[in-house]
Amino acid sequence: MKGKTKHCILIIDDTPMQLVELGRILSSQYEVKMAKSGEEGFKVLKEHNIDLILLDLAMPGMSGFEVLACLKESEETAHIPVIFITGSALAEDEAKALSLGAVDYIHKPFVDIVVNLRVGIHLRLVEQMEFIENISLTDGLTGIGNRRSFDQTIKAEWNHAKRAKEHFSILLLDIDKFKMFNDTYGHLNGDICLKAVANIIGDNLERGNDTVFRWGGEEFAVLLPCTHIRGAMMVAERIRENIAAAPIRLGDKTTSVTISIGVGSIIPPDEGFEEAFAEFNAQVDRALYRAKANGRNRVEQIG
Repeated sequence: MKGKTKHCILIIDDTPMQLVELGRILSSQYEVKMAKSGEEGFKVLKEHNIDLILLDLAMPGMSGFEVLACLKESEETAHIPVIFITGSALAEDEAKALSLGAVDYIHKPFVDIVVNLRVGIHLRLVEQMEFIENISLTDGLTGIGNRRSFDQTIKAEWNHAKRAKEHFSILLLDIDKFKMFNDTYGHLNGDICLKAVANIIGDNLERGNDTVFRWGGEEFAVLLPCTHIRGAMMVAERIRENIAAAPIRLGDKTTSVTISIGVGSIIPPDEGFEEAFAEFNAQVDRALYRAKANGRNRVEQIG
């Protein structure tokens, strides 16, 4: 429920009275959107972040089964739980609905408490799955996205930039001489250093869609959508300067670290993501190692 106070439910039913009745039952607890056909329902899905769908079985045009099949075929909607609402008492209809991926089946006429309980159960499952997913995508030490989160995010951002023909930039960052830091101050203080660096990087990202990830060990990655090389270099230099200037407090001691950064910008090409991104990322990685080889505490761009 990111950024929402209520779950949002979409009801797809061709009968106006059924829409009104379900709206009455659910609207006090949830944000409710309504559609009178499968086609209209897909339009609503593009415009709103829907948490659960109540879907009529028998409708003109696309049947409920056809709507469900389309929902499950799309990456954007396959995760949304679907509850069938129907007057059919046929066991084969219920079996088919469940086999296609519906999570539940509510018979008409509707009983308020039954509708609320079944909807509530599946929305609690949605919350639990979101919680588990968030844990799996978060670095436990720094609280920022982990490598798995980066892998999920990069493909979507890359494809968006490709469709829009926009520049897309990446920073790869590595704390200089971090092994020496750990040998000098100990691994617990090394963890304090990693958290401090992650916070400084995050504080220097000014746009909501700029994102920092822990790449692994003492390495970080930053994604900068809609940014070409000049803007990416400015962000990288700002991060480098602020990390070098920031005191890191370790109990009664204060120290500091520096960071080396590789920077790359690209308008993603039309070929497949995997090969094109791997080559681009390798170029940024080589830029990072040039920064290390050229004295550390510096920024290098691909070229």
